[in-house]
Amino acid sequence: MKERNLVFHILALLTMIVWGLSYLSSEIAMREVPPSLLAFYRFLIAGGVLYLIKRWKFKKDKIIKGDMKYLILGGIFGVALYFSLQNFAVYYTSSLNVSVLIAVTPVFTLLVQRIFFKEKLNIYKSSGVIISVFGIFLIVASKGKISLFSEGSIGDVMTICAVFSWIVYNIVIGKLKGTYSAITITAYQSLWGALFLSPTLLLDKPKMVSPLTIFNIIYLSIFCTIIAFVLYIRCLQRLGPTIITTYVNFQPVVGVIAACILLGEKINSLQFLGSSFIIISAFLVNKKVKEKNKSLIEELEV
Repeated sequence: MKERNLVFHILALLTMIVWGLSYLSSEIAMREVPPSLLAFYRFLIAGGVLYLIKRWKFKKDKIIKGDMKYLILGGIFGVALYFSLQNFAVYYTSSLNVSVLIAVTPVFTLLVQRIFFKEKLNIYKSSGVIISVFGIFLIVASKGKISLFSEGSIGDVMTICAVFSWIVYNIVIGKLKGTYSAITITAYQSLWGALFLSPTLLLDKPKMVSPLTIFNIIYLSIFCTIIAFVLYIRCLQRLGPTIITTYVNFQPVVGVIAACILLGEKINSLQFLGSSFIIISAFLVNKKVKEKNKSLIEELEV
């Protein structure tokens, strides 16, 4: 049992490495492909492949009445808006900043739950919120003089907007009444997202690109959106939500290291400190989750 679990721990780490490198891959691809067009290519390819898998493997997954509107909204907020904002953010600021700022997603999710659903905050969650806000301030301030109208600051703001778009996506998908496979949900929302991104073809006409850009588009579509997602679901089922959440927090670490080594991006002391605060905050806000999901983990390990 322990040896089998070790395999899933390794797969979980590999999944986070793949996702952590996605920001870097997007930054490289956007040297030749505009941000929205890159998102369109990514989800058109991924959605098409996933839909074929759904038709072959999950024929019995029928979308019940009323659920398609949530899948459409999922395509808008979880694909079209989220990844357009994320890509534009990388374009205007850096893959390093974006990979770190995206890590505040669980913190902002917590704030939304507190404001709209009256969820109580314990000492760990409250500390996580405060620390993350301070971390964001340090990263924004790391550029020197703060200007809300500079490209870097606009990129940071777009990242935060992407975070809120993802929170709305989670709320929308949580309203699905039917029980569907992850493949089915991802296939439909990817295709709907690609449809809403398709007008970008009128604004940014496709052109010939280098083999390196094609490789990165394939990497984002096949490895990040299909393979890594399927591995994530399997690891979630085997290891439980607590352990997999801990691994998710390593994504920004991978993103920062990759940006420094492969793109030569320099990380200054404020960025390092801010990144550390945000990563610590992500662990803190998930502290209570361990206790809540202990029984679930035990069931999954049986």
